Amino acid sequence: MREQENAMARLKKQQQELEHMRLRYLAAEEKELGKAQQQELEDIRNELNRLKQQEDKKHFPDSREVFGSQLQSAHTQQINESLDDYLARLIEERDTLLRTGVYNHEDHIVRELDRQISEILAKRNSSKEQTIKS
Repeated sequence: MREQENAMARLKKQQQELEHMRLRYLAAEEKELGKAQQQELEDIRNELNRLKQQEDKKHFPDSREVFGSQLQSAHTQQINESLDDYLARLIEERDTLLRTGVYNHEDHIVRELDRQISEILAKRNSSKEQTIKS
């Protein structure tokens, strides 16, 4: 009778160990399945990001191009402002000479100032046309 009880206890313990092993196996299997699904989700996420970046490149110019054109525009604007300042000084100088009454439009210095004024106007207009085309 004692042997039978011991055998039953061993059998019960073995069944518990077997059940415990079965549960560990299921948990490991579940964990593997979770990893596989997580990897699949990660792959899908990466593919979506890649496609989104491709789509963005189609709709939006490269930031380097945008920055380059902004820099070019700022540079052109700075040049135009410098030309405008220089032009204003030349005109003021010419007008001051003419107001003195000592010089007229035929004098060499006034003609030279007129030439420089015309040259600056031509440069300014050509740079503005290039800015419009850009």
